[in-house]
Amino acid sequence: MKQRSAVSWPGLVGFALLVLPGRVVADHSLYTLDWEDKSQVLEYRSCGCADSCWVAELRAKKGRKLLAGLRCDCTRLWGIPSPGAKEVEHRPTCEGFDEVGKFERITEELRKVVKAHKPAK
Repeated sequence: MKQRSAVSWPGLVGFALLVLPGRVVADHSLYTLDWEDKSQVLEYRSCGCADSCWVAELRAKKGRKLLAGLRCDCTRLWGIPSPGAKEVEHRPTCEGFDEVGKFERITEELRKVVKAHKPAK
């Protein structure tokens, strides 16, 4: 006599095929990059295109306000130069950001963006 399982194998396989690819694609973990001002946090996450799509945001630790950001949409580099500013094209390409030292390059570029838009004292 063959024992029957309460689990339908075709149903289980179908469920796995529907759910698991979405979990893999949706896993865009958030990473904290080095930033000198300890009242701020620089966060990075990829968004696709084999890591050619990414977002780096500088936020205030208290209140999480967006202070500045850089984003590559797989082609162009976009920037948010200051709090409340609209996103603008920063460069026509993201060339140079998909190489060894990517995180250091992002940090350095964002440092330049922030410095260029600091209000005069």
